[in-house]
Amino acid sequence: MVIRVADFQDRQMPLFFKLCSDHLSIEAIPRKPLAIDLEGMKGQPLPKHEVMMWTPHFVVLKNKNGQEITLRRDGRMVVRKVSSEEVARAAATDVMSLVLKDFQS
Repeated sequence: MVIRVADFQDRQMPLFFKLCSDHLSIEAIPRKPLAIDLEGMKGQPLPKHEVMMWTPHFVVLKNKNGQEITLRRDGRMVVRKVSSEEVARAAATDVMSLVLKDFQS
C-alpha cells in the first residue's frame, strides 16, 4: 500500500508499507531516501511524541497511543506495538509529517 504525505510546501512524499518478517511490525519506506536531521530531534520537545532513545543513526519515538516508531536517518521507519495496519499507517504518516515539516535537512 502507498500513502502520500504532504510537507509544509504541499509537496507529496509517497510512503510504501510492508509487513516485517516478524509479522508484528510494519515498515514504512519513503519513495526517495531523505536526509533527516536526527541531531535536531535530540533536545527538541515534540508535540505528539516522546523520544525514547536517540542515537546518531536512528531515533525511537513513542506516540501518545503507545506505538513505538524507529526512525532512521534516511526516512525508513518501523512501527511496533500496533493493533492493526491502519493504526501503523496512521502512526508512520504522523511521524513523516513531523519530519517533513521540521527535521528535513
